Amino acid sequence: MRYSRAQIVYHWLTVAVLAFMVLSGLAYNYDWIDTGSIRFHQLLGQIFIVLLAARLITRLIYPVTPDHADHTAFEVIAARIVHGGLYLCMIAYVFTGYIAASGLRDPMLLAPVNQAFARSDAGEWLLEAHFTLKWILLALFTLHFAGALKHLLWQQNKPISNMTPTFRKE
Repeated sequence: MRYSRAQIVYHWLTVAVLAFMVLSGLAYNYDWIDTGSIRFHQLLGQIFIVLLAARLITRLIYPVTPDHADHTAFEVIAARIVHGGLYLCMIAYVFTGYIAASGLRDPMLLAPVNQAFARSDAGEWLLEAHFTLKWILLALFTLHFAGALKHLLWQQNKPISNMTPTFRKE
Protein backbone atom coordinates (compact mmCIF):
# COMPACT_ATOMS: atom_id res chain seq x y z
CA MET A 1 0.00 0.00 0.00
CA ARG A 2 1.21 3.46 -0.86
CA TYR A 3 -0.64 6.74 -0.81
CA SER A 4 -1.16 8.62 -4.07
CA ARG A 5 1.17 11.47 -4.97
CA ALA A 6 -1.62 13.95 -4.29
CA GLN A 7 -2.21 12.50 -0.81
CA ILE A 8 1.50 12.68 0.00
CA VAL A 9 1.76 16.27 -1.25
CA TYR A 10 -1.37 17.29 0.68
CA HIS A 11 -0.01 15.62 3.82
CA TRP A 12 3.28 17.51 3.76
CA LEU A 13 1.66 20.79 2.70
CA THR A 14 -0.66 20.39 5.70
CA VAL A 15 2.37 19.94 7.96
CA ALA A 16 4.01 23.08 6.53
CA VAL A 17 0.87 25.24 6.68
CA LEU A 18 0.09 24.13 10.24
CA ALA A 19 3.68 24.86 11.33
CA PHE A 20 3.44 28.41 9.99
CA MET A 21 -0.02 28.79 11.51
CA VAL A 22 1.36 27.81 14.91
CA LEU A 23 4.18 30.35 14.56
CA SER A 24 1.90 33.15 13.37
CA GLY A 25 -0.64 32.36 16.10
CA LEU A 26 2.07 32.47 18.75
CA ALA A 27 3.50 35.67 17.26
CA TYR A 28 0.07 37.29 17.50
CA ASN A 29 -0.73 35.94 20.96
CA TYR A 30 2.60 36.97 22.50
CA ASP A 31 3.10 40.18 20.47
CA TRP A 32 6.38 38.98 18.98
CA ILE A 33 5.80 41.08 15.90
CA ASP A 34 3.25 43.63 14.75
CA THR A 35 -0.38 42.91 13.94
CA GLY A 36 0.58 41.54 10.53
CA SER A 37 0.98 38.14 12.13
CA ILE A 38 -2.79 37.75 12.59
CA ARG A 39 -3.37 38.69 8.96
CA PHE A 40 -0.83 36.06 7.92
CA HIS A 41 -2.55 33.59 10.25
CA GLN A 42 -5.92 34.31 8.61
CA LEU A 43 -4.45 33.95 5.12
CA LEU A 44 -2.89 30.61 6.08
CA GLY A 45 -6.19 29.53 7.63
CA GLN A 46 -8.00 30.09 4.35
CA ILE A 47 -5.27 28.22 2.47
CA PHE A 48 -5.67 25.44 5.03
CA ILE A 49 -9.43 25.27 4.39
CA VAL A 50 -8.81 24.71 0.67
CA LEU A 51 -6.02 22.23 1.40
CA LEU A 52 -8.14 20.29 3.89
CA ALA A 53 -11.06 20.14 1.45
CA ALA A 54 -8.75 18.88 -1.32
CA ARG A 55 -7.28 16.35 1.07
CA LEU A 56 -10.68 15.03 2.13
CA ILE A 57 -11.94 14.84 -1.46
CA THR A 58 -8.80 12.99 -2.55
CA ARG A 59 -9.15 10.60 0.37
CA LEU A 60 -12.76 9.86 -0.63
CA ILE A 61 -11.87 9.35 -4.30
CA TYR A 62 -8.74 7.30 -3.61
CA PRO A 63 -9.31 5.46 -0.34
CA VAL A 64 -6.25 3.73 1.03
CA THR A 65 -6.56 0.36 2.64
CA PRO A 66 -3.49 -0.10 4.80
CA ASP A 67 -1.81 -3.47 5.03
CA HIS A 68 -2.34 -4.52 8.64
CA ALA A 69 -0.59 -7.88 8.36
CA ASP A 70 2.25 -6.96 10.72
CA HIS A 71 0.21 -4.78 13.10
CA THR A 72 -1.55 -5.74 16.30
CA ALA A 73 -5.25 -5.03 16.71
CA PHE A 74 -4.33 -2.31 19.22
CA GLU A 75 -2.08 -0.59 16.65
CA VAL A 76 -4.78 -0.70 13.98
CA ILE A 77 -7.44 0.71 16.32
CA ALA A 78 -5.08 3.36 17.72
CA ALA A 79 -4.10 4.48 14.21
CA ARG A 80 -7.74 4.76 13.14
CA ILE A 81 -8.66 6.75 16.25
CA VAL A 82 -5.71 9.12 15.84
CA HIS A 83 -6.27 9.65 12.11
CA GLY A 84 -10.01 10.13 12.56
CA GLY A 85 -9.37 12.47 15.46
CA LEU A 86 -6.90 14.48 13.41
CA TYR A 87 -9.40 14.96 10.59
CA LEU A 88 -12.27 15.86 12.93
CA CYS A 89 -10.09 18.22 14.93
CA MET A 90 -8.74 19.95 11.81
CA ILE A 91 -12.29 20.46 10.48
CA ALA A 92 -13.46 21.86 13.83
CA TYR A 93 -10.31 23.96 14.07
CA VAL A 94 -10.85 25.75 10.75
CA PHE A 95 -14.57 26.19 11.48
CA THR A 96 -13.98 27.79 14.89
CA GLY A 97 -11.00 29.80 13.67
CA TYR A 98 -12.89 31.23 10.72
CA ILE A 99 -15.76 32.37 12.91
CA ALA A 100 -13.35 33.79 15.50
CA ALA A 101 -11.45 35.71 12.79
CA SER A 102 -14.75 37.11 11.50
CA GLY A 103 -15.15 38.90 14.82
CA LEU A 104 -11.97 40.91 14.39
CA ARG A 105 -12.25 44.60 13.58
CA ASP A 106 -10.75 44.19 10.11
CA PRO A 107 -10.81 40.50 9.16
CA MET A 108 -8.81 39.44 6.13
CA LEU A 109 -11.28 36.79 5.06
CA LEU A 110 -12.83 36.16 1.67
CA ALA A 111 -16.34 35.81 3.12
CA PRO A 112 -16.46 36.57 6.85
CA VAL A 113 -19.47 35.42 8.80
CA ASN A 114 -21.74 37.99 10.42
CA GLN A 115 -19.59 40.04 12.80
CA ALA A 116 -22.41 40.36 15.32
CA PHE A 117 -22.60 36.56 15.54
CA ALA A 118 -18.81 36.23 15.72
CA ARG A 119 -18.77 38.67 18.65
CA SER A 120 -21.79 37.12 20.39
CA ASP A 121 -21.62 34.68 23.29
CA ALA A 122 -21.72 31.82 20.78
CA GLY A 123 -18.84 33.38 18.86
CA GLU A 124 -16.85 33.79 22.07
CA TRP A 125 -17.52 30.15 22.91
CA LEU A 126 -16.25 29.15 19.45
CA LEU A 127 -13.12 31.25 20.00
CA GLU A 128 -12.50 29.41 23.28
CA ALA A 129 -13.13 26.12 21.46
CA HIS A 130 -10.51 27.17 18.89
CA PHE A 131 -7.98 27.74 21.67
CA THR A 132 -8.84 24.39 23.27
CA LEU A 133 -8.71 22.53 19.97
CA LYS A 134 -5.10 23.59 19.45
CA TRP A 135 -4.11 21.48 22.47
CA ILE A 136 -6.15 18.51 21.26
CA LEU A 137 -4.61 18.88 17.80
CA LEU A 138 -1.15 19.03 19.38
CA ALA A 139 -1.84 15.86 21.39
CA LEU A 140 -3.11 14.02 18.31
CA PHE A 141 -0.15 15.22 16.26
CA THR A 142 2.21 14.00 18.99
CA LEU A 143 0.57 10.56 18.95
CA HIS A 144 0.72 10.49 15.14
CA PHE A 145 4.38 11.51 15.14
CA ALA A 146 5.22 9.00 17.89
CA GLY A 147 3.57 6.24 15.85
CA ALA A 148 5.57 7.26 12.78
CA LEU A 149 8.81 7.24 14.78
CA LYS A 150 7.92 3.83 16.21
CA HIS A 151 7.63 2.43 12.69
CA LEU A 152 10.78 4.21 11.54
CA LEU A 153 13.11 3.47 14.44
CA TRP A 154 11.77 0.51 16.36
CA GLN A 155 9.86 -1.76 14.02
CA GLN A 156 11.52 -0.47 10.85
CA ASN A 157 8.58 -1.59 8.76
CA LYS A 158 6.92 -0.07 5.74
CA PRO A 159 4.21 2.37 7.00
CA ILE A 160 6.62 5.30 7.29
CA SER A 161 7.73 4.93 3.67
CA ASN A 162 4.11 5.08 2.51
CA MET A 163 3.95 8.82 3.24
CA THR A 164 7.49 9.96 2.49
CA PRO A 165 7.78 12.65 -0.17
CA THR A 166 10.13 10.59 -2.31
CA PHE A 167 8.27 9.50 -5.39
CA ARG A 168 9.05 6.22 -6.99
CA LYS A 169 7.36 4.29 -9.73
CA GLU A 170 4.60 2.10 -8.39
